[in-house]
Amino acid sequence: MKSVLLTGITGTVAQVLKKELGGRYDISGISMARMDDVLKEGKSTSWKEQLDTYRDRAMDQLTEACKGKDAIVHLGWNTRDENWEGGLDPLNIAIVDCVYRVAIAENVSRIYMASSVHSYDFMGEGYDPDEPIPPVPDTRRDPFGVPPTSLYGVSKRWMEIAGQYYAQRLAEGQKILAVRLGGVGPNERPRGASRVWDSHRDCAGLLAAFIECQDAPNFSIAYGVSNNYGSEHSGPLFDAVNPYGFTPVDNSFDEGTLPT
Repeated sequence: MKSVLLTGITGTVAQVLKKELGGRYDISGISMARMDDVLKEGKSTSWKEQLDTYRDRAMDQLTEACKGKDAIVHLGWNTRDENWEGGLDPLNIAIVDCVYRVAIAENVSRIYMASSVHSYDFMGEGYDPDEPIPPVPDTRRDPFGVPPTSLYGVSKRWMEIAGQYYAQRLAEGQKILAVRLGGVGPNERPRGASRVWDSHRDCAGLLAAFIECQDAPNFSIAYGVSNNYGSEHSGPLFDAVNPYGFTPVDNSFDEGTLPT
């Protein structure tokens, strides 16, 4: 049985993945070290010392947790201070770098990074709502691509760019997937029809396909969103294409086919 580490183990997505895949994989999890603990100790006096102490602590925690793991799923994020509605916590970015560095050093073969649909603006005006958004920068209107929806989206896009950088440093057999997750709720069924909803089985299905993949690029970006569209749409908002052979099956607009 393959062994999978989830960071942010107390969060909704981690609990969903543990529920859905706990019988298939040996799943363990951690909650990331907090800067508050470093500050309470009072041993580091300058901001540089505090940051270095925190980074070392996170690296040690991840190194111990990653030993012998076949996959790491990085979900840990300070969403209290940074979320799509505002704020930015630079420690989120620091932890992302720690995850990449440790996972590569410990030869974890599958590195799954939880990005977000907010890394590129899907809510802006002037776009065809029936043309699925591709998982690559849209440069049709701007050579720099569509901007993020928020500072939270900026951090998630940095995660993706860092993945491109670290993909050049992977050992043979290692692969990185940055997943632009939509809305994963605590319940099997959505609160209502939503074009960004990701069902529990679709969320877990993409991860399992990534873990089991053999012939796939060493770095990929994919949308983690279900196949959501209603009668007023010709198709889903996001293009779920991926190199792992996974196709989302649930649709928040189709009440009759949703899991109970």
